[in-house]
Amino acid sequence: MKSITNAKRRAFSFIEILFSIICLGILLVPIFNMFRQGTRATTQNRNDILAQQHASNLMSYAFFLPYDHDFLKVSAPRDTGSFQVDFAGKTLDLGMEDGQFKRTIEVSEIKPADWKYAYKIVTVIVRWQESNGLNRHVKVAGLVAK
Repeated sequence: MKSITNAKRRAFSFIEILFSIICLGILLVPIFNMFRQGTRATTQNRNDILAQQHASNLMSYAFFLPYDHDFLKVSAPRDTGSFQVDFAGKTLDLGMEDGQFKRTIEVSEIKPADWKYAYKIVTVIVRWQESNGLNRHVKVAGLVAK
């Protein structure tokens, strides 16, 4: 019968296992950081796309209105959070369900003396705050002709 001391050791010691776990942990930290940054970038892209869509929805509505419509009256920036409009006999909700974004519109009018037409400059700004505390905005402007 062979003694235990003479037999070949085939097991790992606790120190060897602990050392391999520490090495594996050090190697995985950069990978987890990469995943976290990818998630953050995806969220920022989603917010950019949603803000651009909110701005273009309001801008499209402004382009279909008559030049003298109340919505296009000359004004300082005003909030357009939640409102409904009647368009072609249907009621449309142009509000924003997501409370993360704040949308404002500003209308100014220009009519130089030597120009044939008057124009209104419609500027829509959508603001929001990222999860990291960074304040961001998207600004879209267009002309409405008389």
